[in-house]
Amino acid sequence: MVASDGELWRKWRTIFNPGFSSSHLMSLVPGIVDDSLVFCDVMRKHADNGNPFRLEETVTRVTVDIIGKVVLDLRLNTQRGTNEMVNALREQIQLLPNEGMANPLSMYYPYGIYSRWRNSRIMKEYIGRVLDERFASRADSVDPSYKRQRKRAIIDLALEAHQGQPMDGRKHSAKGVEPAMDSEFRRMAITQIRTFIFAGHDTTSSTICYAVYELQRHPKCLDRIREEHDKVLGPVGQTAQKIKESPHILNRLQYTLAVLRETLRVWPAASAVRTGSPGFTIRDPRTGELYPAEGMMLMVPQHCLHHNPAIWGDTVNEFDPTRFLPENEHRLPENGWRPFEKGPRNCIGQELALIESRVILALICRSFDFSPAYDALHELKNDGSHYAHEKWRKGKQDIDGEEAYAVLLGTAKPREGMPVRVRRNQAVQQQSA
Repeated sequence: MVASDGELWRKWRTIFNPGFSSSHLMSLVPGIVDDSLVFCDVMRKHADNGNPFRLEETVTRVTVDIIGKVVLDLRLNTQRGTNEMVNALREQIQLLPNEGMANPLSMYYPYGIYSRWRNSRIMKEYIGRVLDERFASRADSVDPSYKRQRKRAIIDLALEAHQGQPMDGRKHSAKGVEPAMDSEFRRMAITQIRTFIFAGHDTTSSTICYAVYELQRHPKCLDRIREEHDKVLGPVGQTAQKIKESPHILNRLQYTLAVLRETLRVWPAASAVRTGSPGFTIRDPRTGELYPAEGMMLMVPQHCLHHNPAIWGDTVNEFDPTRFLPENEHRLPENGWRPFEKGPRNCIGQELALIESRVILALICRSFDFSPAYDALHELKNDGSHYAHEKWRKGKQDIDGEEAYAVLLGTAKPREGMPVRVRRNQAVQQQSA
């Protein structure tokens, strides 16, 4: 019997659930702090040279490094260098039918077809190589306790699930004839791991960018988040070590979490689609008329939902993190906040996204001041990023006066990669002096 797509999805989600449990994610916080400290070093260099840069590009690198450790148990180190798999993934995202594509048919040009094939091959070979090496190390270990170690990296959970699966014959190597992983299992594992790497970095980077953007636009919110960090985390210079030693202290950053949740309301990174099942109908709330959904693709437009005054009231267009504080949560509209979707297909990595976002905000909010730099786009036109292409500067450059509106690049990303300038917070500098 051939398993359905839904059955396969449930099987793989069950396999990987332990990798995203709260207890396991808290054990990863020290590594997340280390990657975030590298990001802080990058910010200091930008502050010292005073030049504008694209915040989304730099934030994406730190989120890639973090998800690389969670999924592959590897240090990809993209903040200080390059990685062939990550380069291929990011180029692949740009080759999707995105908003900046002037001619939708261009994705069918020979160059585009070849580039997508090449990038896919690079990613599959890279992940497959890491998977095979980890499989071989588990098989070759003479230490019986190695196989009993409860490693929760996604790649280890995949290999743990392979126990009891058939071996796909034998492969010949310098060591002789060795067992080989079942080819179908290997293919599915590579697909799932690649999906985690994409989803695990892409939306989180946009959320952090927009959180920084909203905080600099709302000084009272910035003052309040800094006050919370002072109270909970102590002096700036001790923040990193304090979080490493007590990862659960992040749970006390209630206003910081509220800022992130409000950011996700105002700037949701993605929408969701579902396939209508037999007997499922949609009711028009105005007329009560029912529409059959079987065989249809159903889309939940998060942006429209989150900006609907009928759901969120008169303050729908205000950036107000306090609506998400514990004392106000009873006032939130039921099922009105859906950046990670709901139900059995909700985002498995949402806890990781909120943990790493809190760590990064805890390390940068008191140390740096950011300001938009859309006036300096001409200085960035040759920076080598995918935003450098002139196609992004054609046509209208704002939506209702908003320059940082979201564009479709795999997911919703801030226009032009959110160009900013950053400077060191003078108050913090004086305290450190």
